[in-house]
Amino acid sequence: YPPAETMDFRSHLDHFVLKPSFTFWTTRCRPHSVSMGNAFTFLKAAVASLSRDLPLEEAKEILKETIDRYLLERIEYAGRAIADHAMTKIENGDVILTFGHSTAVSVLLKTAKAKQINFYVWVVDSRPLFEGKTMLQTLRQADIPCGYIEFNALTYVMQRVTKVFLGASALMSNGSIYGRVGSAGVALLAKDKHIPVLICCETYKISNKVQLESITQNELGNPDALIQGESLKNWRDIPNLKLLNLLYDVTPAEFVTGIVTEVGIIPPTSIAVLLREMNLQDPAYS
Repeated sequence: YPPAETMDFRSHLDHFVLKPSFTFWTTRCRPHSVSMGNAFTFLKAAVASLSRDLPLEEAKEILKETIDRYLLERIEYAGRAIADHAMTKIENGDVILTFGHSTAVSVLLKTAKAKQINFYVWVVDSRPLFEGKTMLQTLRQADIPCGYIEFNALTYVMQRVTKVFLGASALMSNGSIYGRVGSAGVALLAKDKHIPVLICCETYKISNKVQLESITQNELGNPDALIQGESLKNWRDIPNLKLLNLLYDVTPAEFVTGIVTEVGIIPPTSIAVLLREMNLQDPAYS
């Protein structure tokens, strides 16, 4: 290390704190995601914007306040704003369908219930994660009338659905939606039935990348999680057989009616425009 009086603490934080921490999280905890990358870029920019003449303890306090503000404004407040915008699309008597679990969608439905709007929710779930059970428990605790089905019963309930609300893991710049595997199937069927599909997603999940299919940059889950019963217990010993547990899929923009963000409801084709505007305001997206 250089002498303390000549060392730039910003460079030290970047190379010996931020980058090792990010490498640890993306190799030991979970693969890299769009939201993680945006948050990391935001934090790097926050460190670079600090004055070199600041005492280290004061710089740490500023960084802590910056991180807390990011969590509050970009996640918590964003969820509330999304609920306010999306709630204008919910009417008395609606039958709403959602897939798996989304924090943004659950906040929306609880907000609509608090406004005394009468609606019913179908929660669609799928193996092997069964994340819809978390959504179902949330809705029951909020006393929201709801039903629960697995993916294979989707066509049966879709004929009664009036609106579909889905969450997302990322918004791609070409308008496609990167979400939990199964989301594309739900949106496709809804489009075929001429049912509006609204995606609830915070802007910190916007990516400047383009993705056209579900293979590139996907995540693989444990293949053994797909096994039920004894029939495939020894699948590794069967020649030419592989189990593929994809965790995400890509929903094309033409399957989506609108995207609800904290800045308003936009068409999928406007994601690139929103990204360009955010580049001017937030270095995390440049």
